[in-house]
Amino acid sequence: MKLFKKGLKFFFSLAVLLIIIQFLNPFTFSAGAFEFETSIKVFGSGKTRIHFPPLGNITASTHKGPLDLCFSLKNINLDELTEYASTISQTDSWSDNIIEQLKTTVFKYLLSLLLLAFILGVLCSLLSSRQKINKFEMFFSGLINFLVLLLLISLAACSYNPEAFSYAEYEGILEAAPWVFSVLEEEGIGIIEEIGLQFTDVVENISFMQKEMELSVAKEKSDNIINILHISDIHNNPAAFDFIRRITDTYKVDLIIDTGDRVDYGTALEMDFLAHKMNEISVPCVFIPGNHDSPLVVEQLKLNDNITVLEEGIIEAAGLRIAGLADPASRSTIMAAGSEDLIDKNARKLSELVSAAERVDLIAAHNPAYFKYLRNNNHLLLAGHQHTPYINDEADFIEINAGTTGASGIRGIQNMEISFSLILLRMQYSEENDNFFPLNADLIKVKQFPLNYSFERFIFNND
Repeated sequence: MKLFKKGLKFFFSLAVLLIIIQFLNPFTFSAGAFEFETSIKVFGSGKTRIHFPPLGNITASTHKGPLDLCFSLKNINLDELTEYASTISQTDSWSDNIIEQLKTTVFKYLLSLLLLAFILGVLCSLLSSRQKINKFEMFFSGLINFLVLLLLISLAACSYNPEAFSYAEYEGILEAAPWVFSVLEEEGIGIIEEIGLQFTDVVENISFMQKEMELSVAKEKSDNIINILHISDIHNNPAAFDFIRRITDTYKVDLIIDTGDRVDYGTALEMDFLAHKMNEISVPCVFIPGNHDSPLVVEQLKLNDNITVLEEGIIEAAGLRIAGLADPASRSTIMAAGSEDLIDKNARKLSELVSAAERVDLIAAHNPAYFKYLRNNNHLLLAGHQHTPYINDEADFIEINAGTTGASGIRGIQNMEISFSLILLRMQYSEENDNFFPLNADLIKVKQFPLNYSFERFIFNND
């Protein structure tokens, strides 16, 4: 009976240890430019879980035993990361230093857990003793806790297999990570840079062809004509801005209308990555957020003096009265376009917005499904989302889709199905009717690699 009671004490001490470790607050540490939280979950299945908010999780079965190792990225020091990026061609030891810091920190964390295990064993023995304090029993209880935890840690450490991340499970936005990494490993960045250089010749050829076309078409000159560049779905492709800049430099573009999805994952890192390219374009831009954008993206774009973010309502830009409605997914980090009921609700909202307005020259949305109740009354509609450009000139409305000015981002590079597209739209102001009406639109598509292009002109009948 006495031996049974002692065994019960040791079991109680061990149970307290496991429960405390299971719910222990994470330990925070830094490794290079990254700040992590780490914790151990006792009642697991031998997995390593890495959480990248708000992108999602990576989980891999890396070792044996009941312990799960959990890491959560809390912060990135962008200054240090930028400094690394500027020296990446000069040294390859930066990532090795991070790994060494990570190993050292985890080792210290595990030692602190072992010390905690011993102390808890001693305390539990002390609290459960009703008689004279038995120092040997206290030490033995602490030692059992220490050895059991050491056994679990050793089992995980000795069986740990980093190659298990090759077969990891990805959740959230990070489901795209495997093919993103594979594309970059196949010199995707080099392809993007080469495309940017090729745009110079492409746009010059397009400009020459358009000038020849203008000579063959009798056209009344007017100071009331404005040139609008319609772009959409850049999806974090920096080459798109080379395309846009070449177009705006070659033609007298008065206004850019971007119908959303400037990035892929809605993160600050993407915006920092594109910042330099965006700043090279000085033409005023109206931006209607898409489902791949996020509150963070929207707020950063609002800081740009050349960009007006149109989330809901009617604004005036370059003399145009533009009605627009952002995709509701841009108000969160969820990229889903929404249910049919939600799309219908927003389509009605946009229709009511236009109906209540005294004058609207142009209606813009990311998803063309929002035009469900607006394909009438000679409305001019601009959208994106579908990655397929088109110009539909119907009897009582015109619907234009810029397709994807970023060639679907990395997805296009992955399959080498590279297809950039944008629209050059010309509108003329009528003093008699006090509104703008569309004259013509040029659909420009640049495909394949090396690049070749197509140019289609649509002339609208405004009689």
